[in-house]
Amino acid sequence: MAKARLLAFLLCDNATRDRDGKVSLHGLFDRIIAPRDRRDERTFFVYYRVVVTEPCTIALKVIDPAGNEIPENYWRDSLTEPGPMQTIWALNSNLFKQPGPYALELMQENGDSEALSLAQMRLTVEESEG
Repeated sequence: MAKARLLAFLLCDNATRDRDGKVSLHGLFDRIIAPRDRRDERTFFVYYRVVVTEPCTIALKVIDPAGNEIPENYWRDSLTEPGPMQTIWALNSNLFKQPGPYALELMQENGDSEALSLAQMRLTVEESEG
């Protein structure tokens, strides 16, 4: 049973949060062009907004092109208050080591029962030409 209703799930180059809670997202995207020299790391952000109806945990799963979860159990929020809630999670480009399609899945965890997928997106990692 859904305990949160998803309103937004986005990737961006930069995100800021004001003291009053307003979030600004800059440079929305759906693919990463990875430089041939992988020492050039970049941070980017996952933003989500939900309306919570019952306490729950929201987590992000990142699945690489080979089907492996990376890193396991890293991005997670325990939501205890009902109402709208938004979060920004930082990801680093060094997590995406191989070119190909990655799956990013926003999950609602339900304690002992099976997790519920709230949204899934594909992120394509391509190598640069030069």
